[in-house]
Amino acid sequence: MSAKRFLDERIALEARRRLVTTDSSVATIARELGFTEATNFVKFYRRLTGTTPTATRPAPS
Repeated sequence: MSAKRFLDERIALEARRRLVTTDSSVATIARELGFTEATNFVKFYRRLTGTTPTATRPAPS
């Protein structure tokens, strides 16, 4: 596994964790993880996980 792939996987894992455990917006999470645009984060997340950040969030109780 390349260093870039390792880092991308780690960022995706952290994004998934924040999406599931916090109420922060996708844009806020994107900014916290170093993305300047939420759309770039969504594309990155979809490429690595096969799903969108919104679809990863648990259904509201």
